[in-house]
Order: sequence, then structure tokens, then C-alpha cells
Amino acid sequence: MFKLRNHTQFGHHKGWLVFTVAVLSLALVLSLNAGSPKLFAEISWLDILGEGSIVLLTLAWILSALASRPPGKVTRYIVIGLGCILFSASLDLLDEFLRYPPASHWLSMIESFPAVVGMLVMTGALYLWHHEQRAINIQLRRREWDYRDHGEIDPITQLYRGEYWQARAAAFQESGGNGYVAIIDINDFSYFNERYGQAEGDRYLHEVAQLLIMNLRQQDLACRYAGDRFALLLPDVCETQAYNIVKQICISIEHVAFRHQASAEAIYTSARAEVAQLTPVSHLPNILRGMLGKLEKGQRTAA
Repeated sequence: MFKLRNHTQFGHHKGWLVFTVAVLSLALVLSLNAGSPKLFAEISWLDILGEGSIVLLTLAWILSALASRPPGKVTRYIVIGLGCILFSASLDLLDEFLRYPPASHWLSMIESFPAVVGMLVMTGALYLWHHEQRAINIQLRRREWDYRDHGEIDPITQLYRGEYWQARAAAFQESGGNGYVAIIDINDFSYFNERYGQAEGDRYLHEVAQLLIMNLRQQDLACRYAGDRFALLLPDVCETQAYNIVKQICISIEHVAFRHQASAEAIYTSARAEVAQLTPVSHLPNILRGMLGKLEKGQRTAA
């Protein structure tokens, strides 16, 4: 089955994983060489709980960044900054187990310095992350609006699911917006799945989703409503403009030359659609029922 799985990025960050281990190892070696173990009665377990939590959480942040982010400048600065903080936190934790002679006062002096450097580097990383996110937000136009919830993204098409579309359409109404909504249905998609397999069907839906994004305006929204149906939200258009946009999308779908695995023969499909006006006083559930009912009726008539 075709899925865009979210694999971790660890394979691209082997050097940074080594860096993280080296930071922990350096802190441990420096502390063990300079100090001697404290008596059990001298150990403050409450301090160990607090400082140990900082070490573990900082390490978890580093691993999370490496697992989820691709290589790049932002990732590099995040790991360097957190690595410096991890080094200081590790020295601070080891202080609770070790006693240092006066000659090793230098270790206490450098304990806080890396954390300051780390905070400065993290500040720069967050600044770059802000600019990176602005660029990503532009890329995600037509896929999402003013609300983000990765749990609602369909893994096959990488579009949001129907629930997200309905929530954004309702919010658009509440803001006083006027526009049109549409449902696009791929014709005979069940036959496509039966003949070419579900994995190829999923791959085809993914390609159609990319086609929808390419054919919409920046302010429009496309979601996978359910199955082989896609939902569109077209704000601030008149009836003629809305119908033209949807018609052009259906024509584009008809001209998609989809090739099954290694076959050189192209597979062509078609789509039908229903369009309805959306105003602040419209009842969205009734509009949806009406459009879906017309699509079902058209499907039975075609059969």
C-alpha cells in the first residue's frame, strides 16, 4: 500500500549523534578525572532529580530535533545550542555525585559558560527557524488555512481530511466570508482499485492531490473529503469564477496520463463535481448533503 511514511531523519544525522555522545562523554571524563565520589549521606537526591531531569529533557530535545528535521543550518544550530546546554547540565548533575579539590576549581568555572553560549546559539537558531517557518507557510498555502493540526493530515494525499475542511469552512462563515464550495469525485475509482490494486489507487490519489494544489489560488483550500472525493473552499469568487475553476480542475484530471508501475501505457480517468454557494447564513451540513446527494444520483445514472 502506497503511503508517505514519516521516517526519522537519524540516518542523515550520524555525525550529530556522535557529537551528542561526545558531549556527554567529555562531561563525564572531565568530572571523573577531576573529582572523587561523595559519601552517600552527602548526596542530595532532590537536586539530582531536578538536574537529572534537565539533562534527560535536553537530550530528548536533541534526539527529537534529529529525528524530525532534515539536515540544514537551522538543525545544525539547534543541535549545537542544545549540545552546549547539555554539557553544562551534565557537569551540574555530576557535581552531585563528585567532590572536587580546590585545584579543580576551573571545572566549576566552565560549568555555566557553555550554557550561556548554548542559549545564544539557540536564540539564533530560533530566529532562523522563524524565517524557515514563514517559507514553509507559503508552501502550505492551499493545503491549510489559519489552523494547524498534523493529526488531521491524510497520509496518502498529504491534504487535510474532511473534518478540517468543514471546520475551516464554518470558521470562514463565522467571519462573514462569502464564496463557493465544491466536491470533486473521481469516476469509477472502485474499478481502478480493483484492476490496478489499492497501492496504485493511493498513488493516483496522491497525484490528483498535487494537481488540485497546482490549479488553485493561494487563498483557496483543498482537502481530501473521503475516499476518492476532494473538497474545495473558494473564498471571494462569483458563481462563474467558481464553476470555471472547478471545470478546469476536472479537465486537468481527465488529461492526467497515469502509468501503472512499469507499463508504458497511460491510464486516463475522469471526474465530476458539484458546486454550491457558501454565505454567512448558509447551513453547511445541508449544503454538503445536497452536493453529495447529487453526486450519488449522478453516479447511479451513469451506471
